[in-house]
Amino acid sequence: MDRQKIRWDWVYVGFVGALVVGMVILAIRIGVRAPHVDWWWIAVFLVLSIVADLNPVVDLGFGKSQVEVTVSMALTFSIACIWTPLTAIGIVAVQTVFSDLATRKDIEKIAFNAFLYVIVIGGTSLLYHSYADPTAPYLGPANLRALLLAVGYYVVSEYVLLSGLFAVLSRKAFGSVLVGFFRDSWLNVAALLPLGMAIAALFRLNPWAILFLIPTFFLLYVSLRREQALRSQTQTVLEKLVDVLESKSPDTAEHSKRVRGWVVAICNELGMESAQEDTVVQAAVLHDLGKVGLGEDLLRKPGLSEEEFHQIMGHSAVSASLLEGLTLFQGGRDIVLHHHERYDGKGYPDHLVGEDIPLGARIIAVADSFDAMVGVRAYRAKSLTVTEALKILDEERGAQFDPQLVTIFTRIVRACVARGDMSNFPAAVQVGATDGAGIAVGVEG
Repeated sequence: MDRQKIRWDWVYVGFVGALVVGMVILAIRIGVRAPHVDWWWIAVFLVLSIVADLNPVVDLGFGKSQVEVTVSMALTFSIACIWTPLTAIGIVAVQTVFSDLATRKDIEKIAFNAFLYVIVIGGTSLLYHSYADPTAPYLGPANLRALLLAVGYYVVSEYVLLSGLFAVLSRKAFGSVLVGFFRDSWLNVAALLPLGMAIAALFRLNPWAILFLIPTFFLLYVSLRREQALRSQTQTVLEKLVDVLESKSPDTAEHSKRVRGWVVAICNELGMESAQEDTVVQAAVLHDLGKVGLGEDLLRKPGLSEEEFHQIMGHSAVSASLLEGLTLFQGGRDIVLHHHERYDGKGYPDHLVGEDIPLGARIIAVADSFDAMVGVRAYRAKSLTVTEALKILDEERGAQFDPQLVTIFTRIVRACVARGDMSNFPAAVQVGATDGAGIAVGVEG
């Protein structure tokens, strides 16, 4: 981390620490009560929570930052419902610090995680015990309201505080990080929090009954780990496909790498959430995968018959079909399929119009066409200059290309040229206007 990022990390951690002080003061002043529980049950829940923490099931990425999801979420929620706020805070604080020290996390991560759970569990316990009635049925009206308030606070407080940290670390918009975090983790939360409710309910009936939930914990852990393994396998398959592309068609692979560079820059300008950005970027690398099945003679041929042109046009559908079986990459598959759609609906294969075209496909369309125009191609005498290519993009705003994306991309390209960064341009590219040969808009990338 650079100094500026470290400074803002600690500013945010300090802010959350101030909230911790407020939470502790609030818990002391309100002083809610809870049914008596033998002290050694604290040790039992503490050990179980630490074991769960040391075995994460899902890693969520936000830029270079990561957050781990573990089945301990169910236990921490039940702790908030069983014990008073101060006791619950003490349990989860010890659990978090011990787990983080055991996994050798940085000091700022240990501090933030401890602060986070003090706020989340303290507030959850405070709300639950303020509204719950120990003498009423566990799912009676009063207790159900208390549970819903506790769940709502738990989810919102954790999402908001974590999203704030990831926004600082990744320098992305808070709103996009929050939406991405919710989209990637809501299923895990939906599975774990009801389990936490069940633990609290069984503990209220008979503490020993929670032992019957141990198989459920194990099965849930295995299920979530399998999902994570499937994601890793999907990424491995995508990387192998990139290797195939590079070995079969080096020119196409180099073009795809440059398109990827431009796509990354556009996604950053849009403040795109990292998981969505990763999908778009991977699709950019694979958007011409279908061309590996076409002969090099056809790809380099200056003049194409109508039949040959339709063969090349079919590469986006072929690329998409090669990605069909990757369930976790269906968003990327759709982007690949539609990267030759036009904003005015005259593209292919499905003649989608405007924002019906996936955003990733619209982004790739701009970057793909620009690189095709400034790069060397067998079907024209010479490549266009950067200025000429940008002019064509501007002329096709709202026709072939998304107008907003053309504006963003033009700004990115001009900034690269202004600072002399030509690393993402083809070799020997020319910047200034010349009497270069014309080029048909919509040229194959």
